[in-house]
Amino acid sequence: MNSEDQKFPALSSENVVHIGAGKDTLAKLPKAPAYLSPEAVIHYKRMGRYLIKVDRLKETYLAALEIYANAAAQYQWASEEINRKNGQKPGSGFMQVFASQATNISTEITLRNNAEKILFQCFKQFGLDPKSDKELKGVGSNPGQLDLFKQFLSATS
Repeated sequence: MNSEDQKFPALSSENVVHIGAGKDTLAKLPKAPAYLSPEAVIHYKRMGRYLIKVDRLKETYLAALEIYANAAAQYQWASEEINRKNGQKPGSGFMQVFASQATNISTEITLRNNAEKILFQCFKQFGLDPKSDKELKGVGSNPGQLDLFKQFLSATS
């Protein structure tokens, strides 16, 4: 037996654990990372449980789930802060006025808009928008396309 054979032993029925595509989605949600805020942990658990329920959570998506949880917590905080400021003085949650009387959109609006973009990117990753849902399910493929390709190949040979 040479050194190459020792690195890669031959497969036999004794050492094959699984043959086939298998299931790569998770059945149990891993514990939320310690760096997530308490609010983000709530979003992590809520979305994670949903993704498991619809059979969409894969180990490779866990980083996206963490990003989603942080963005959802930021979106929630910014929205609550905008509403709080608007309750005190209508419109004050949307604009900030500087000492020089210059105005700009509020920090909360900027934070909310950025979090919203991240959330929509995560929705696409998880197949939670119509286009990515079809892509993940493979819906919309036309089985007749293979027949056309076979006809093309037979006509050209």
